[in-house]
Amino acid sequence: MAKMSLLTWISLAFLLVAVLGSGTVLALRVLAAWRTFKAVSSAASDALGAVVQSAEQAETHALGLAGGSDRMAAANAHLQQSLAELGALRNAAGEAQALIAGIRGSAPRK
Repeated sequence: MAKMSLLTWISLAFLLVAVLGSGTVLALRVLAAWRTFKAVSSAASDALGAVVQSAEQAETHALGLAGGSDRMAAANAHLQQSLAELGALRNAAGEAQALIAGIRGSAPRK
């Protein structure tokens, strides 16, 4: 085997250092990118969970309002029925008062 010159050994050493150094930098950057990806993924997952929880609360609130609307309609119908009954009772009471007033008017006073 022929003797290698010092310049060849220096060139090979430089090549080895350059390849190992760039590989190390690449590995560190990939590791940093992976950590950033995990952090962003976790934050996005937490934010999505908060949005889902907020949507569930909004749905529950909307269903409560819909149920309240049904109860309000039923209460309004009951109120209208009660008001109609009250009107009928007032008419009957007015007729009874008119009859009593008529009887009192025909009776002699002292």
